[in-house]
Amino acid sequence: MIGFLLPAGALALAYGAVWTLRPVSWARSAIKTGSTVLLALAAAWHGLPILAMALGLGAVGDFFLSRDPKSGFLPGLAAFALGHAIYIAVLWPLAGSVPVVPVLVLAAVSAVLLVRLWPVLGDLRLPVAIYAGLSVALGALALALPDAAVWITAGALAFIASDIVLAIELFLLPPESRWKPLFARGLWALYWLGQAAILWGMKTAASGIDAAPGFA
Repeated sequence: MIGFLLPAGALALAYGAVWTLRPVSWARSAIKTGSTVLLALAAAWHGLPILAMALGLGAVGDFFLSRDPKSGFLPGLAAFALGHAIYIAVLWPLAGSVPVVPVLVLAAVSAVLLVRLWPVLGDLRLPVAIYAGLSVALGALALALPDAAVWITAGALAFIASDIVLAIELFLLPPESRWKPLFARGLWALYWLGQAAILWGMKTAASGIDAAPGFA
């Protein structure tokens, strides 16, 4: 695992510290995408093919968003939505009782943000609404996981937080905003660390997850 996480972390750090704010280039795309591809390879190496598929879809989404975020947003969103659907399918057998209050808070935050974004989304309204629903479902399952799966819970919530920051940064902040660099680096940190935490948690606390019925 460490053999994959160290180079993946180095690429993620390089992207967050330097390449996040640089113009679109193939080098920038390779660094961003490579940091998640290595997580997917780590999952595959450790016998977690379903998780590897979800992380691989994340890498596809990273690639599209690393090009032109506006034109790459929809295909990137589709890749992340499929990844969310896989996470939901994998976590479903592990979840216990859903904590009502935290999930209602998460749903309320998602609804408020969706209402705020609605006037500027245009043709993206339906896909974004679907994605928001998947994010709430993923968050609900993550919050319902046992204490032993704390890394998975933390990772999923960080992933969802990165989605919220991305939506604000991409659609609500003016291009000249001085907050742009902070948002860009913050969402990348939340996203990549979230994916890495999910990987770590599924390997350590949820051993045998891919052997569950329907996931082998």
